Amino acid sequence: MPESPEGERTSSHPTSRGLLFTLVAWSVLSIGTLGAMQQNVAAPGMYYDEALFAGLAKDFVTGQKRLHMPGCERITIFNRELPVFVQPYIGGLKSWMFVPSFSVFGATLAVARLTTAFWAMLSVLFFMLGIRLWFGTGPAIIGGALLTLDPTCFFLGILDWGAAVPALLCRCLAFYLASVWSRNRSVVCLLLAAFFLGLGVFNKIDLAVFIAATGIAGLIFYARHIWHAIRTRWWAAALALLMFFLPIGLTLPRMSKVLAVEEQTPSLTSELGEKLHTFLALYDGSYFYRLMDVGGLFDKMYDQPAPIYVPLLPILIIVFFAVAVFVRNKHRLQVIGFLITALVLTTVGVFLLPGAIRIHHAVLAFPFPQLIIVSVFSFLWNDQTRRGVRTIAATALVILFATQVHAIATTEKLVNQTGGRGRWSNALDQFCREYKDRSDVVIASLDWGFNEQLAFLTDTPRLVEPFWAFPAYQGNTPPLPAQPNYLYLAHSPEYSLFRYDVPYLQEAQAGAEGVETQPYSDREGHVVFYTIRFRY
Repeated sequence: MPESPEGERTSSHPTSRGLLFTLVAWSVLSIGTLGAMQQNVAAPGMYYDEALFAGLAKDFVTGQKRLHMPGCERITIFNRELPVFVQPYIGGLKSWMFVPSFSVFGATLAVARLTTAFWAMLSVLFFMLGIRLWFGTGPAIIGGALLTLDPTCFFLGILDWGAAVPALLCRCLAFYLASVWSRNRSVVCLLLAAFFLGLGVFNKIDLAVFIAATGIAGLIFYARHIWHAIRTRWWAAALALLMFFLPIGLTLPRMSKVLAVEEQTPSLTSELGEKLHTFLALYDGSYFYRLMDVGGLFDKMYDQPAPIYVPLLPILIIVFFAVAVFVRNKHRLQVIGFLITALVLTTVGVFLLPGAIRIHHAVLAFPFPQLIIVSVFSFLWNDQTRRGVRTIAATALVILFATQVHAIATTEKLVNQTGGRGRWSNALDQFCREYKDRSDVVIASLDWGFNEQLAFLTDTPRLVEPFWAFPAYQGNTPPLPAQPNYLYLAHSPEYSLFRYDVPYLQEAQAGAEGVETQPYSDREGHVVFYTIRFRY
């Protein structure tokens, strides 16, 4: 947004009092988040993707080198393994963000989740500071509350997977820095904004969808301003481009691997249904409730209605109509047009991106919805001639906040009752506590979903993942080595992903001689996984 709404700013020099109010409001939101997430330091159980980033950070801090998912790339620094890439299209940024807190407080599940929450709330702070520069302190507080209390952002900000929190941080940082640049043309802020956007692409390459959408929207609504900025300060634009590609430089040589991964993803047509469900669950706040209710079984998430509903999408649609009816000022329309276009293009981009079917992809469109609502609310609230419209706008915000809080509370109640189900169960956490210091055992994962939690939550057992080699056997999986010091882990069949562990479990349960199985159940008594062990 190269020019402020209505061609003027709230003040040429924002007051220190307004900044203080913003910081106090952010502190209140942060304390509230800390209170609301109190049980989440232990429940639900640690998820595989969540443990992957934390486990790599733990290895660097402790000097260990545990077994991790194929595709990780690490370099040696001070005789320790620093993760550079977690997968070909995901950089090690999120793991780096764990290193300071793990170094000071230790690598535990509680510290990992509190660290994730810290970075999420830091994203909210920069979002609020950026809004304040454009619309003032009141809208900044409203915007911060909208983002903090959004159920998707709240739970991703604690149980993050898909590296969504670092991506949000990079977007909010770039927004704030670009806002500062728009006021005083600070080249340093422009360069830093470009760098953090590039760092976001290094973190996960799908951020390029957000950047492309925002860039196209900028060209549509601010082409003249952009051209003027480039023409008058071409050297600054060139430096900004260099700063953007600086962190991406490590990713570019791996594009062939990224494209190879995309070639293995299902067709866009086959993904469309799940993407639509994800989109709707993102806006109605039900995604994490559904996920916890079915224990992480994505194919069952939408079989039943959820007992929560956040009217974010209807309010957004009403906002669009309010803009068409009430907003006449050219600069206001330009701002809203830019934001709406960027939101729509980002959403379309996610729908077109192969494999982008989970919530950590769909949330790339945030915080555009919150920014649109705040900007239109600010315009309508400052229009003293339409008191009825102002009342309706305030009522809509109250309803939105109330339903957001209800959605978070209802989801937390489910987590409290169950402790996490299925792939989010804390049954594996219990197992890890039993075997944390057992150097005399080898723990072998017969399917996806075990090893990363084991690598983070245990210290001395040797870990192996033989199932990665099973595809080479073309369906005829090999017999397991009958060694008594081996513990084989197999899911309960409903939670098995690749299904390699199912025949081994069935054979063991059928009474195979010299083989014993032990079930591990969640808080509700439902079996989540089994250990298989040869007695001799």
